[in-house]
Amino acid sequence: MGNDKILDKEGNEIVLAIELHPGEVLKDELEARKITKSAFAMKIGMYPGHFGDIVKGKRNITAAIALKLEAELGIAAEFWMALQTDYDLHNERSKLKNSA
Repeated sequence: MGNDKILDKEGNEIVLAIELHPGEVLKDELEARKITKSAFAMKIGMYPGHFGDIVKGKRNITAAIALKLEAELGIAAEFWMALQTDYDLHNERSKLKNSA
């Protein structure tokens, strides 16, 4: 993620073909910590419905939200932003591939 690249034996970048919304990772993290979505949403100053949309992959993680996640979970904001960027790029690559 981020500036890290996965390379094959010839040094060519490998682009992963999985679509993973950061909300899925966030959901798993909260479950592992036994934190309810609504309690966490309130703790970071978000409406539970809005937060639920992130966890469901219906809304994106913004820089402001990433910073809130970092403060509460101790997971770098850059991690959350990299997940969001990878997800967005995967979707756009899929659109380009399908329109060609």
